Amino acid sequence: MQAGRASLKGREGARRAARQTKPVAFAPVAHLDHIRSYYEALNSGDPERVAAHFTADAVHYYTRLGPHEGAAAIADNALWGVENVDGQWRMEHGIEQGDEAVIEWTMTWRDPKSGERRLNRGAEWFRFEGGKIAEVRAYHHGDRKNPTGDLLGFDFAGRGYTTIEDWKPPAR
Repeated sequence: MQAGRASLKGREGARRAARQTKPVAFAPVAHLDHIRSYYEALNSGDPERVAAHFTADAVHYYTRLGPHEGAAAIADNALWGVENVDGQWRMEHGIEQGDEAVIEWTMTWRDPKSGERRLNRGAEWFRFEGGKIAEVRAYHHGDRKNPTGDLLGFDFAGRGYTTIEDWKPPAR
């Protein structure tokens, strides 16, 4: 019985000591959380919100068009996507390490010529400086045979990814 009381007293003392310690400082926002916030900003079409996620001299590289250089140019491109093709972006999965993060994404959009709803998939590699995005390397492939760039034979719906049936125009 004495041993049980001693350990109880020890636990009570440990709890008291824990309550008297200073609060632990929170770590900076994780890179994937920053990217989620960036994607929310993309979908808003608000260029100031988009630009706030980048360093002033950030560069966004693409496989289909020239790079956008600077936070303002990146933000203007996002605004164009929302206004002209009803672009909406979703981060599907991601990993991070050190000052880098990589994600898989899905973009739903409307073809400006036909009005047809479309979906593209890709991956982006992010580099961070001072808690902001300094570089994005966006990898996307699609051609006439496979315009979405989907992985052939992969069950996107079954694995919980965004599908064309999930397509929604941006809220304005």
